Amino acid sequence: MASSRVGQWRSSARVVSTCLLVALLTCTLRCSECVKLSNIILILTDDQDVDMGGMTPMKKTKELIGDAGVTFSNAFTATPLCCPSRSSIITGKYPHNHLVRNNSISGNCSSTAWQKEAEPFAFQVYLNKMSYQTFYGGKYLNQYGSKDAGGVDHVPPGWDQWHALVGNSKYYNYTLSVNGKEEKHGNNYEKDYLTDLVLNRSLHFLEERSPNHPFFMMLCPPSPHSPWTAAPQYQQSFSDVKAPRNGSFNMPGKDKHWLLRQPANPMPNSSIEYLDNAYRRRWQTLLSVDDMVEQLIKKLDSIKELNNTYIFYTSDHGYHTGQFSLPIDKRQLYEFDIRIPLLVRGPGIKPKQTLQSFLPQMVSECFPDCVCEDAFNNTYACVRALKDANLQYCEFADNESFVEVYNLTSDPHQLENIVKKVDPALLQTMNQRLIKLQSCTGDSCRNIK
Repeated sequence: MASSRVGQWRSSARVVSTCLLVALLTCTLRCSECVKLSNIILILTDDQDVDMGGMTPMKKTKELIGDAGVTFSNAFTATPLCCPSRSSIITGKYPHNHLVRNNSISGNCSSTAWQKEAEPFAFQVYLNKMSYQTFYGGKYLNQYGSKDAGGVDHVPPGWDQWHALVGNSKYYNYTLSVNGKEEKHGNNYEKDYLTDLVLNRSLHFLEERSPNHPFFMMLCPPSPHSPWTAAPQYQQSFSDVKAPRNGSFNMPGKDKHWLLRQPANPMPNSSIEYLDNAYRRRWQTLLSVDDMVEQLIKKLDSIKELNNTYIFYTSDHGYHTGQFSLPIDKRQLYEFDIRIPLLVRGPGIKPKQTLQSFLPQMVSECFPDCVCEDAFNNTYACVRALKDANLQYCEFADNESFVEVYNLTSDPHQLENIVKKVDPALLQTMNQRLIKLQSCTGDSCRNIK
């Protein structure tokens, strides 16, 4: 299957990429005249959904960040694919402005053009200029470290400590760029398990930092991305768990874009067995991330920095396991792929809050019974309205000019495309909003009506 581009997701409710950048800088700027600037930690997981129970294994994280602060119920990815989404988080820009289209070099993922035109304006550059000590650990962008992306010698500006994974997520047998030097790792759990390595090096950074300046850490473990390799102590966890069977699971993708109409329905048993196994193993890998959060917070408390540190927990996008008979992947416009966890704690944030918005405060994988889940014309743009009703309007850039519209208030699993049932005037309004979003820059992206 030739995979080329993935659709861009845009939301009138704001997407998490822009919000994270604004929030990170606001946390510092609003305290710029304080005696002590606040520290910031951003934990970014890989492929962690929220709609399919992806936060269920995260008991410590929900208690230590969510219960101690705020959980956002309407957090969306900018686009449900790794490199474009991460590029949005790093720059605070929509994909149509940062121009990363997919996970390939030709799609601008960590390309030399990206390095020259986008990286110098990423948020860590601004934080570093404000005397923040900065640390990066884990997955960066899918093509990072490849020969065509400048190899491991390239270290993006603004990072004092750089411990970045070369290529896509792995747990063992990977290569890191450690401040521009190649470091190879094997399959020894104590030395090499990537989630634990990121944690241990971040703890070392906290020990060695200067107490006279604030710090920013971005920690990017591979979990729960494939190959779903759990730590030894968690490989038997969730042995009875299966992927959720409710909603759109194993349902036909009628009245949807052609990619959703072509999977076999019902799915063969081999696909269901495979996705159930993937689902369990994804949860198993997340238990190490849950431990990471606990150990970080204990460390912050021991060095008396916990009450002066903002901690953000989120993911680059969601995931699906059998929805609309698509066995496993992301890339689609539906809730399971675009909704992500977003939990925040820190100075001035009241505990145990659940809020909708910040405003008040291409490489594909295959397996038995493989289903095509991406193609050149799987390029779409969407707009979301939440004020009067939870409406989603999406246009595909293909020769069908296909449109999908969902009322998620009455149809939360997006089973019925209502494009032929809604008032044409509403379709025109949503179309005009989408056109404005597709050409917006800066503040204009936040004032679409």
